[in-house]
Amino acid sequence: MTKELFVNGELVLMRKDVYPKSRKVREVPVFTTRMQKREYFQSVNPFDIRNALDIKGLLKEISANWNTYVSQVHQWIQKIPVKRLIVTGVFTVVLGCFASTSNAAFIQEYVYQVKSGENIEVIAKEHGVTAQEILDANGLTSIDGKKILLPKVHNRIVTATILNIRSLPTTSSSIIGKYKKGDVVKVAFVENGWAGILIKGRVCYINMDYLTQKQENTVTTDKNTKTIKSQAKTMYVTAASLRVREGASINSTVVGSLKLNDRVSVIKSLYGWAQINFNGKTAFVNEAYLTSVEPKKIINDSNTNSSKTISSSEYVIKSGDTFTKIAKELRISVLSIQELNPTVDPYKLKIGQKIKIPTSTTSTDIHVKVTAHIAGIDSKGTFRFIALDGKNYAAKASGDMINELFKRQGEIATLTLKGKRGQLMTLISLQ
Repeated sequence: MTKELFVNGELVLMRKDVYPKSRKVREVPVFTTRMQKREYFQSVNPFDIRNALDIKGLLKEISANWNTYVSQVHQWIQKIPVKRLIVTGVFTVVLGCFASTSNAAFIQEYVYQVKSGENIEVIAKEHGVTAQEILDANGLTSIDGKKILLPKVHNRIVTATILNIRSLPTTSSSIIGKYKKGDVVKVAFVENGWAGILIKGRVCYINMDYLTQKQENTVTTDKNTKTIKSQAKTMYVTAASLRVREGASINSTVVGSLKLNDRVSVIKSLYGWAQINFNGKTAFVNEAYLTSVEPKKIINDSNTNSSKTISSSEYVIKSGDTFTKIAKELRISVLSIQELNPTVDPYKLKIGQKIKIPTSTTSTDIHVKVTAHIAGIDSKGTFRFIALDGKNYAAKASGDMINELFKRQGEIATLTLKGKRGQLMTLISLQ
């Protein structure tokens, strides 16, 4: 084996005297121009160990010369772009993978720029390792504001009711824990049908057949992939009934449906189709019938008492709401809200919190005219519209108005609505 890890500042790949038959040396392509040759060798990472024939031997030598190697890697990553994928062997050594696995199992890594004040414990948890392992792998005592090396992991979701966590990638190995359906796991690599996962710095194994086949989101990415950290975004259905399909095509098998205003988590978009997780499996819906604007009824009527009797309705607190703002918008007094909510602290309102508000005590209808985008409509006449200021409202229609709404769905129109304060308004004309 070679005696030195580096020659002229570059990692020397270790080889056995006799080459294993199962391995082939990567051939350098034939170049037609000097530019092609230069671009090829610029793309080769000097610290990428994936072409070494004796991975275990190399990792053991890295371990024996740990401080020197980590220092060299740390200096090198300061010169390369963030999010670049590499395999230096540092985290493979830190996590002890080479002690019990074949040379196919190594931890991919990437370069991450730590933001000022970012918590190392949070970073470690997102990557399935410990804070000390991050420090050890980078030869640092503090990571604040620095470029560091991190293991590349993908978040995948458990689809089995109960999934065993094993110490080795075999069904005969010991069970060291269990996951439940819906749990998120940190997958570092996949080998022979087993997923190598990271749990607080320990490499464990679970059966890949019981994980979502598509990554739900990725802790990191590189320039060749579109999936990034926390990419999944919440959207809402605008159609009365939206078909969920197995693939991103109208010819694909329908596996279910979603209803108006249902909330979905969109993993990524693909040529007009939104990839979602439906009943634990990857599925697709037409993105044209989704919106990022959260639907809401202006007020949910919860009391059908006579208009001559003082009654109350339920109101859901939204961002920026105060008792004063609510009273002004609904033309009621702050005192009347306080009287109906004696246990609610008006200075500690939370988004989504429900309070009571007084409904109108007269039979006078309020007429409202608004220009808006007509969104989803259901068969009972309840429909949703998005005002020009981006706010999302619901109202109801009947008779010919329902048919007219279906004809104008997706268009911008002027709506005339009527109703009592505190109740869902009714559409009376559409222009």
